[in-house]
Amino acid sequence: MIKQDYIIRMIQTIISALAEVLLKKKRLRPTEKEEYDGITRQILGITEEELALKSCEELKELFHEEKEKWDKLELAAMKLLQMAEENEKNLLLQARLRQNGLKLLKTVQAEGNSFSLQRIYLIKLIEMNS
Repeated sequence: MIKQDYIIRMIQTIISALAEVLLKKKRLRPTEKEEYDGITRQILGITEEELALKSCEELKELFHEEKEKWDKLELAAMKLLQMAEENEKNLLLQARLRQNGLKLLKTVQAEGNSFSLQRIYLIKLIEMNS
């Protein structure tokens, strides 16, 4: 139980940091990025490259039996959105990452076990900028 609470707190911390990055259009410092990337990789159990290649359905299937399903899906969505922001060279990949991140966020908002004003605001902001 303590381990699960710790994992959920870590996920929420990373989600808040990534939301701030996305909302304020700022960049993470290299040390912060490395730390968040490492923790995200540990929590999700997949690398950035694997995350970028998976569809929303594959990600939902990957976490469907886990207690922290919705938290992990939201973390995956935020990571996809961050990756899209950082990817300025490949516009097709950037669009796909943004689309998958947005779709996952909407799924978490509609079906998940928590309500978030920050999530709603981020969804609207992404939709307006797409």
